[in-house]
Parts: sequence; C-alpha cells; structure tokens
Amino acid sequence: MQKKNNRMLLAFRIIIVIAFIFVVTCTILYFMEVGQPEKSYFSKHFALPIILFFVGVIAIMLSILSKKSMSGENKGDTMMIGVGVLLFLCAILTLIFSYVM
Repeated sequence: MQKKNNRMLLAFRIIIVIAFIFVVTCTILYFMEVGQPEKSYFSKHFALPIILFFVGVIAIMLSILSKKSMSGENKGDTMMIGVGVLLFLCAILTLIFSYVM
C-alpha cells in the first residue's frame, strides 16, 4: 500500500513539473509576441487558454498532493479545487472569445 501511494505521489509531482514547464514556455512565447503587430495563430488563439488550463491542473494537483502527503489543516485545499475549476472555465471562455472577437 505504501509503495502504491509513493508511486502516485511521484506521478503527481511529475505531472505538476511538466505542467509548470509548459506554462513557463507558453508564457515566454506569448510575451515575446505581445508587442508585435502580427501575432502567430498559436499566440492569438491558444496560448492564454492553454496557460489557464495548465495552471488549473497545477492548482488541483497541488491540493490533491497536499491531502495525500500531509495530514492537518486543509482549509485552502477545497478552495484550490474551486480555483482550478474556475481556471478551466476561464480557459474555455478565453478560447471561445479569441475566435469571436
């Protein structure tokens, strides 16, 4: 049981690191093109929704990871799940509005 729990914690940590690297990479690409008059198709439509989506993944994974690894106060964990869900919704709305406007 302990070995399975350690594998799950390691998997969550790996997912969080990959999501963080992806967020940093997309953010750097997005801010490099902000000042340019012509933006790429990716930056115009997909960069912000992807960034918001992965930040939501990180928020949810961190709350799950803290529940699994520590016992004690977890008042903020339920709020972080709500923040993650709201970030998912914002990512969807941002994607829709990028095509409408």
